[in-house]
Amino acid sequence: MAESICMKFSQFKKDFLGAPIRRALKALQAGAGNPAHTCEIPYRNDEKYWVVASKDEVTVSFAMNFDNTTDKALARIFLLEFSDSKRYVKNPPAIIYHDIKFPESISKCFPEASKVKYSNGVISFTLFPGHLKDGLDQPLAFLIGFRQYMHYH
Repeated sequence: MAESICMKFSQFKKDFLGAPIRRALKALQAGAGNPAHTCEIPYRNDEKYWVVASKDEVTVSFAMNFDNTTDKALARIFLLEFSDSKRYVKNPPAIIYHDIKFPESISKCFPEASKVKYSNGVISFTLFPGHLKDGLDQPLAFLIGFRQYMHYH
């Protein structure tokens, strides 16, 4: 029983913060992608993430802020490598690192978002129905855990 309760607590962050992403991915998986699932989530004081949904894809974008100059430099290398992952991973989501220009898809939905500057820009992951054929848990865990992964490494 204690193990069950611990598992529920460990899943809380993924379930709570991932709810907007899950909603958009579920609709996409069902073949009913819905632009109404587009949203902006203030994730931390100085960071946000955005879910931009359409009929045939869902893009999740994370603003990346680092205070320390070493962390900024290391994060830039990681983010560039992530965007280059298609060379190493079979059927990855589309990954774009926006280090100079803010993503247009977000600016169209949230015009004020492009006025904020983030030390390491924004990274976007676009998923298509084929990425969800084995379920939502793995893509959702990856997306929600991405920022912690970046700050940990």
